[in-house]
Amino acid sequence: MWMHIPVLITLALPGTSPGTSPGASPAKSDTTAVKAELMAADRALAQLAARGGAEVVLRALDPRAAVLFPGQPVLRGAAESRAPFIARYSKPSTFAWRPVHAVAGVDGRFGCTFGYSRFFNSADTLKSARKGTYITCWEKARNGKWRIVGTERNDSPPGDLVLADTTALPGAPHSATTSFQGSALIDAQDADSLFAVFGERPSGPAPAFLRYIADDGLLIGPTEFPRGKAGVEKAFEGYPSADRVITWRPLRSFGAGSGGLAFTVGHSVSGPRPGKTGRSVNQKYMSVWRQE
Repeated sequence: MWMHIPVLITLALPGTSPGTSPGASPAKSDTTAVKAELMAADRALAQLAARGGAEVVLRALDPRAAVLFPGQPVLRGAAESRAPFIARYSKPSTFAWRPVHAVAGVDGRFGCTFGYSRFFNSADTLKSARKGTYITCWEKARNGKWRIVGTERNDSPPGDLVLADTTALPGAPHSATTSFQGSALIDAQDADSLFAVFGERPSGPAPAFLRYIADDGLLIGPTEFPRGKAGVEKAFEGYPSADRVITWRPLRSFGAGSGGLAFTVGHSVSGPRPGKTGRSVNQKYMSVWRQE
């Protein structure tokens, strides 16, 4: 099974069942210690960026990293993201962030941090800092240092982020507890693709999310974080599934993972169903998955 964290999802993998773990890896690290490492790495990067600006973040990116931020498609590493990233985040604009939670793979080589951000855009008519969220996934290099392999900044939400001034993440998801042989990333991408198929059905995206959301799964929203099945059901209440549909597919050339944890990214479209009229909105997403 795979669980998806910012939308934390569960999907059964062939040949597995509760209580059995064919091919499971016997090597497990102390995920509590790994989470502490991830939080420390994220905090250290935030402190460096406060002094050195946007270029500091770009230097922390793995060349294959997925980079997501407003106004751009999914970009790869510093090579593709440098120009638009610096244009958005360099002075006189300012940005900062603060990690509040981490999840880790059981092998101690991969994990993701989540937190709150503040962004002041000098070109914005809103002359105050925007409060947002971010997710950053890290991979440990051979030299023991953590490198960013994926990051998504939702730093311009449409409304006030209620929890931005706290250190809380209600119902925070737990780390991976098991890992199966094979590619964590490919399994997560396959799960994401199946999840998307269910989302396109006439019943709309809500049943798809209800089918796959974990008990400690979160939807990262602008004002609240719907959690589990009850939260998802409320979040999608009244969604006009008969007229509109959300379609998405993971980009197979992006993503990373190990130790029962992985992330996927992709582009999505919210628009009218065939035969209906209305505006289409292009979007993108980053999802963190946990194996069970």
